Amino acid sequence: FSAGICQVFSSRDDINALLTSAGLAITKRSESSNNIVWFNDSMKEEQIWERNIEDDMESALENHEFQVYLQPKYSAKEEIPSAAEALVRWSSPKLGFISPGKFIPIFERNGFILKLDDYMLTEVAKQQSKWLEEGKKLLPISVNVSRAHFTTENLAEHICEIVDEYKVPHDFIELELTESAFFDDKAILLDTVRKLKAFGFKVSMDDFGAGYSSLNSLKELPLDIIKLDAEFFRGADNLERSNLIVGDTISLAKKLGMQIVAEGIETREQVDFLANQDCDLIQGFYFSKPLSVDDFEECVYCSK
Repeated sequence: FSAGICQVFSSRDDINALLTSAGLAITKRSESSNNIVWFNDSMKEEQIWERNIEDDMESALENHEFQVYLQPKYSAKEEIPSAAEALVRWSSPKLGFISPGKFIPIFERNGFILKLDDYMLTEVAKQQSKWLEEGKKLLPISVNVSRAHFTTENLAEHICEIVDEYKVPHDFIELELTESAFFDDKAILLDTVRKLKAFGFKVSMDDFGAGYSSLNSLKELPLDIIKLDAEFFRGADNLERSNLIVGDTISLAKKLGMQIVAEGIETREQVDFLANQDCDLIQGFYFSKPLSVDDFEECVYCSK
């Protein structure tokens, strides 16, 4: 049993606002050692922040305040940009620069993430189309598709429709799902992944190894690419043990015909180790931070 409590100061207090506050308090139960959680000022500030975000999100989408940043993925052996991941950034005239960690969880709760997914896919397809017209060689770009989107039917057809409007070859668009999507309707997820592959898209799993169903997901989902979670490479108490797990995971994925991307890579030692383990692509600050489209063009096309 647990409860969220909001103090009533006056009989004129708005009952709906009080219930909302008590409801917000109970969502913080996991952060407290008590079963009873009192609504406090920090939660109130968070509530105001969330309301501001929700008030501005629709106009932000219309005004293209959400910007596509691209983080290059480098080939482990040649160490040249060979692919990229599209990441969203929000530059708000009113609220300033807002990091994804501040607004993505809100959008996931209120359902706006579905619109943002479509927006990002559209912007990436539009940019790829522009590069095609300019005669540039395309690199595959992965776009995150939210867990909520993967529970909807006809998602594969919907994605196909967006990309085809810009006449981008499907093999240059990669759809990235998180391992948490595996906990939802597996039948719909499996059907969507199969359709996407039939349409010629590559499908990858992000944060592989962060959850508890990794091996099951490898067994059941016909994935093309897995991205090793960055936590594999951060502050391991036993580096030898960590490297053994990473090496065997790469070997297993290779036997299943999958590509491997290691993300969150920050040191030369990690790069050398992964290259020796036959990892395909490396993503992380060692090679590059996420770049604006202009900086990405400079990195990929102007440096050659």
